[in-house]
Amino acid sequence: MLMNYWGMIKLADPISKASQVLTNKQIDGVPALALQDIAADEGVKFKFDKYPNDSWDGTLLFKSDKRAILINTQRGLIGRHNFTFAHELGHYFLDHQPTATINGKPVIRCTTADIRDSANSNEVEANRFAAELLMPAEQFRLDMAGAPIDFGLISSLSNKYMVSKHACGIRIANFTQAPCVIIRTSGMNIIGVTASRSASNFLQNLATIPARTTAQKVIATGFWQKEFAECTSSLWLQRTIPNETMYECTYVPKDSNFATIILKW
Repeated sequence: MLMNYWGMIKLADPISKASQVLTNKQIDGVPALALQDIAADEGVKFKFDKYPNDSWDGTLLFKSDKRAILINTQRGLIGRHNFTFAHELGHYFLDHQPTATINGKPVIRCTTADIRDSANSNEVEANRFAAELLMPAEQFRLDMAGAPIDFGLISSLSNKYMVSKHACGIRIANFTQAPCVIIRTSGMNIIGVTASRSASNFLQNLATIPARTTAQKVIATGFWQKEFAECTSSLWLQRTIPNETMYECTYVPKDSNFATIILKW
């Protein structure tokens, strides 16, 4: 156990800490709507503004025992801003220490890569805190129970919890017991993969979208694939799936270079 600046016991586990925050702050309803209240109750100042020339999403500022959070609204939409805010609150509640100095001030500055792809333990912990704070496991599992894993579910839950479709898709893949893989791409390059536990040992280690897949055709044309299509599992997987049919579906947002692919069987 560690002690924070006010002598209170700090839980090391980010999920337990997020759950504790929701309980202690008596958050009822959509947690994203309470982020500003949580920060204000802790005496943490915050500011949402556009920083078009900067590549960072969020910053936690340190000044003696005071903290402040900056959210770069130039980066993404409100769902992404909410996750960034919760991520920076994670650094605060988990008592993470400054990692840089900017204009003479100690800070933790988080880029998109830090939040989405970093293997840094503090960034991973802040992500886990943010996911649990915004999409509490118990309620989220109930909301997805019995529903098919598709873009309709991702869209519905991302709207309800006011998070990005990307963050929501990861949460769904982490919780579902069915074999499911959610892949994020930039052009034909794979930039992120989340697999359910039952699918984690099947996917090939791929850097780009395999040739002759429906996903390749959809991304090349830029049209949204509205229904799942059967696919050849050997194009995606390193292990065969006996007596199972594999399906894929790809969503390409309008005027975007990014795409999301769902694989399931």
